[in-house]
Amino acid sequence: MAINYLNSIDLNKNELLQGVIENQPNDASAGASPVEGQLYYNTTDKTIKQYNGTAWVSIAGDITGLAEGTDISITNADGPIPTINHADITRAPNSATTAAPAYGGTFTAVDTITTSATGHVTAVNVKTVTLPASDDTTYDLTSKANASSGADIDLTDSDGNIDTVTLIGTAGEIEVAQSATAGTIVISQPSDVTIGNDLQVDGDANINGALTVVGQVTVPAATAATSAPNLGQVEQLVAGIGLFKGGYDASTDPGSPVISGSANIALDLGDYFVVTVDGDITFSDTTISVEVGDMIFANAAIAVNTDPASTAYTFVIQDANIAGSGADDASTEKGVAGFDSASFDVSATGWVQLKPQANPYGAKVTLDDGGSATPATSPCTRAEAGDLTTFTIDLTDTSLFGTSALAANVKAEITQIASPYETVYADVARSGSGTISFAFTGSVASDVYAALLVYV
Repeated sequence: MAINYLNSIDLNKNELLQGVIENQPNDASAGASPVEGQLYYNTTDKTIKQYNGTAWVSIAGDITGLAEGTDISITNADGPIPTINHADITRAPNSATTAAPAYGGTFTAVDTITTSATGHVTAVNVKTVTLPASDDTTYDLTSKANASSGADIDLTDSDGNIDTVTLIGTAGEIEVAQSATAGTIVISQPSDVTIGNDLQVDGDANINGALTVVGQVTVPAATAATSAPNLGQVEQLVAGIGLFKGGYDASTDPGSPVISGSANIALDLGDYFVVTVDGDITFSDTTISVEVGDMIFANAAIAVNTDPASTAYTFVIQDANIAGSGADDASTEKGVAGFDSASFDVSATGWVQLKPQANPYGAKVTLDDGGSATPATSPCTRAEAGDLTTFTIDLTDTSLFGTSALAANVKAEITQIASPYETVYADVARSGSGTISFAFTGSVASDVYAALLVYV
């Protein structure tokens, strides 16, 4: 859908980049009642046409005809659609060959090509190319019989040249050595072996010296007194120290289970609870407030019926309770956040929803002539003059933004009153006080458009 402009557009001498004129197949499709100066592109004639006030005419260029040149012929040179043809160019046909020159043989290749000023080939120069003699080479491979010279292999070609290839190992992993026997190279492991990656031993492994492990060793569950236990078995051995003791209900003081006062339960070091109900805990030295999700840890072993102080415990405040809503900050339950009940709804499970909001700084005004009625039925007036229809809105009206409203602070958008409520464009002008006006080209009736206003 096209954007509907109801007034002239002034680009202030700026460029219109990558613009495309309206495309239509003929004059009739360009629309009824064209106006003088209107343009469109005729996709049938491939030309731009303008309406001169009486008829559609093509915009002519400065080319009046085409002339033939060398090897060029033209049909319908004076238009409207000339056809330009290039003369056929003849040459000798290509000749194929099945020859396969051997070493020392010859073949013919193109050396240079000469062309005319118009790009036509006028001469071709060829040369005879002779292939070189055979370059076959054979090698003899010989391993040196010298234990002190390294693991070398000599490659002797058919011309008597010798190239030496040296085999090397990886330090600490593989050793490569020359044997005293000709044609023999010894590959072995050094006394001390370094393994750069994983080592899998499917049988028994006997270690006579010390074993240093840099990474992690996976240990199976021990089944004999002389076997090493794994981490899971170690954790089972220390079970009972630092255990989760369940939920803690702080709704009554002392809470449940009782961890304060003279009737407290016994706990081991590290035993802990998770608060399931908010409340206060009174200790011999102070009172501690806890909320759902907080954690309470025993700092040391606590004997039964000893009335421990609050310092016998560590309180970890998780602040993971569900946020609530209220009329003010003080009375609103806090979790991750508290929400103003005037703007938000919060369910029992913590689901927060924004209530419908009205914009106190926004208004919608129908563009009509209601301001001319007695008494006025809207803050708008309508006037026609000089082929323009102008609607003026009084922003200081009590139904809008009040007596101190300034037009310079108002944003505006014009839309159709009826579906599809398309945005249209007119000239918008603001006074130095409290009025804003919308000017349309031609005669525009009342109750066709509305202005959406926002005071900033």
